[in-house]
Amino acid sequence: MLVTENLMKEHQLILKYVDLMERYAEFSLKHPDTSVLLEKAACFIGFIHDFADHFHHAKEEDVLFRYLGVSGVLTHCNPVLQMLMEHDKARGYVKNMERAVQEKELNVLADNAAQYARLLKEHIYKEDNILYPMGEAGLSDEAKTKLLKEYAQIEERLNSQAIWAK
Repeated sequence: MLVTENLMKEHQLILKYVDLMERYAEFSLKHPDTSVLLEKAACFIGFIHDFADHFHHAKEEDVLFRYLGVSGVLTHCNPVLQMLMEHDKARGYVKNMERAVQEKELNVLADNAAQYARLLKEHIYKEDNILYPMGEAGLSDEAKTKLLKEYAQIEERLNSQAIWAK
């Protein structure tokens, strides 16, 4: 029973959006006479808010990280606090992107999109290759069963509220 399998699949979707956003940022900086990144930014920011932050991070922060902390699985070298700090740092980049869109500051938008992309790529690598394997190895089957039930409850609640579910 794997409790991180779907989270890793979600990471792959997030990485596709991040890669595309990064490409738009690079193009926009090379061609400042176009406003393609400014035009597409709302789509990227919406995806980050709706899927990456509210849907995916809800399962990580509200469920998985709690289980890893409470269960004593990660008593030494616990990377959860680092992951939470990086989630907050990513949210800061998104806020900066939102401000840049409102003020039509292409360079600020592109810079924050690039920094967000760089952070997310490193962050996801750490979760998939360090944190998640530690959790999988340390959680009991009973804890994994409870955790998966909580994931399902969160997904059901969030899907009923999501734009794509209407």
